[in-house]
Amino acid sequence: MNNDKHEHHDHCDGCCECGHEHHHEEIDKKSIILLIIGAVLLAVSFIPIEAIQNFPRDVMRIACIVICGLPIFKAAVKNIKSLEIDEKVLLVIAVAAACLIREFAEAAAVTLFFRIGEYMEDYAGRRSRKSIESLFSIVSDEGHLVRPEGGFEEIDADDIKAGMKLAVLPHETVPVDGTVISGTGTVDASALTGESLPVEVFPGSSIMSGMKNGNSTVIYEAAREKNESGAARIIALVEEAAERKGKSQHLAAKFAKYYTPAVIAAAIIVAIVPSIITREWAEWIYRALVLLVASCPCAIVLSIPLAFLSSMGACAKNGMIIKGSNFIEALAAADTAVFDKTGTLTLEVPSVGRIVAGEGFDENEILELAAKCENYSSHPLARSVIDAYGEPDMNDTKDFKEISGGGTSIETSRGRVYCGGVRLMNSLNLDTSKYGDFPVYVALDGRVIGAIDIVNNVRPAAPKAIEDLRSQGINRIAVFTGDTGARAEQICVQVGITDIRADLLPEDKLTALEELKSGSKGVIYVGDGINDAPVLAQADVGIAMGLGTKAAAEAADVILTDSDLTRLGDTVACSRRTMSVMKMNIIFALAVKIAVIVLGIAGVAPMWLAVIADVGTMIVCVLNSARLLRPLRRKA
Repeated sequence: MNNDKHEHHDHCDGCCECGHEHHHEEIDKKSIILLIIGAVLLAVSFIPIEAIQNFPRDVMRIACIVICGLPIFKAAVKNIKSLEIDEKVLLVIAVAAACLIREFAEAAAVTLFFRIGEYMEDYAGRRSRKSIESLFSIVSDEGHLVRPEGGFEEIDADDIKAGMKLAVLPHETVPVDGTVISGTGTVDASALTGESLPVEVFPGSSIMSGMKNGNSTVIYEAAREKNESGAARIIALVEEAAERKGKSQHLAAKFAKYYTPAVIAAAIIVAIVPSIITREWAEWIYRALVLLVASCPCAIVLSIPLAFLSSMGACAKNGMIIKGSNFIEALAAADTAVFDKTGTLTLEVPSVGRIVAGEGFDENEILELAAKCENYSSHPLARSVIDAYGEPDMNDTKDFKEISGGGTSIETSRGRVYCGGVRLMNSLNLDTSKYGDFPVYVALDGRVIGAIDIVNNVRPAAPKAIEDLRSQGINRIAVFTGDTGARAEQICVQVGITDIRADLLPEDKLTALEELKSGSKGVIYVGDGINDAPVLAQADVGIAMGLGTKAAAEAADVILTDSDLTRLGDTVACSRRTMSVMKMNIIFALAVKIAVIVLGIAGVAPMWLAVIADVGTMIVCVLNSARLLRPLRRKA
């Protein structure tokens, strides 16, 4: 992968802005060796043997402080210069004060365990980022151009243009999106969608960059350039996700900004005021140090961004791209869901429904004549007719015509056949009233001989998806559609939705959405088309079905990459689990710290207990957040 083409942001940058400015440097061998040396020096300083007594124990402890604490001290000085008072500054003050009262063992222990905590955080953060960055491996750097004279030529994927004829060899990764021209087989789309089952490909089917080919060679026509294809768009969305921060993360930044100075002020008061009264300066300074160490906010400011990052990584691996942590919060709070109908609750490709045949004809004859007439058409309805009948025998046909805005016409052995909507029939002065309202009519030799209904089939997963949302407390569910009320009702009855808003233009959808938002805690909108882009952007959480429509994908806040509606429930559940883990971390950390602070001020808790409280809560919170890396188990 070329670095200039695929540079991406460090996804932990968002974490560092939350008042916890760890640099997340890679753990190199030198750093590990120094950390081990520091730990050995501190441990050896407690061994009661004569050989060690001849060497000052405090020197070993001071060496531990310097070896383990130098990176922390440098960062603290830098933060002080920029007037940023964070937990590192707090730690340095505590260590310096402990050294002044000759509590070198405590100072060394605080430094050592803080550094160990940083390494644990770094490991957890890298593991979270790895879940997201694994997506970058789905981009192919090269493709095979089909030569006009035959054979293949390997070219750089960045040089591929729309319209080029490409070959995907066995077990290769598809470099750009396109449409299959020849060849059949299966592709592995798990890198894009999270689904492990292979996807069949054949002439006319679409394939996306990032899919891995099976055992056959497939020839296809490129539809987009590399940077506009599906894999590249997924990567761009994931990069964007790590840069967005939610309200809770902003709250963490504010918390750290005011918390640390408040703790330092409290420590100064504890150290000075009682000392003036009791004259026991050493005792009260020690208690103030316990307060400082126990109060380090590492666990609190860590738990929020790490929980969000882990959750987004797990969701990305499971076919759910969440563009930012603020949308995780919104999903967790939502109590209303709105669906577009066509392409969202229904399959994208319509199919033939009821067929009405006129006198002297049967249903199969009507479908056969329609298939002959539509065989050369690229219209979506034509594809539905061909799929229903199969490939018609075209030996007795000639003179195919595509009628702009109306339909198609072809000459057959039985006469001139017209196939199209009511506008085409009206332009031919043919009466359709006998058949009623149908999207497709078939005419032969100057009269309408039949009609075909084209229906949108409900997605098999739609009823269960609605049921899953209701089980999670999203009881207000509506459908917004530009279709007629009757057709919308047919679909909604099958999926269990009674709130139907039909005959809506895009601007009408926006108005209807605002009405719902005014009486809800949060509204999720699920759509897939260009006309859904405005309302996807306006909703509290816009969810796009797949990456097929660029406008919808860019306007949405969450993308279900494989258009599997059952992932809606997974996404909401994952978001709620994230908020629960985050709150659990904060409550636990605060409870432990407050208890140790109170005991420390009372003179009961020693410095060691403060160290355990600080490092222990950080370890527990990091491990608890790391649980979110495990995807939710899909319900059967």
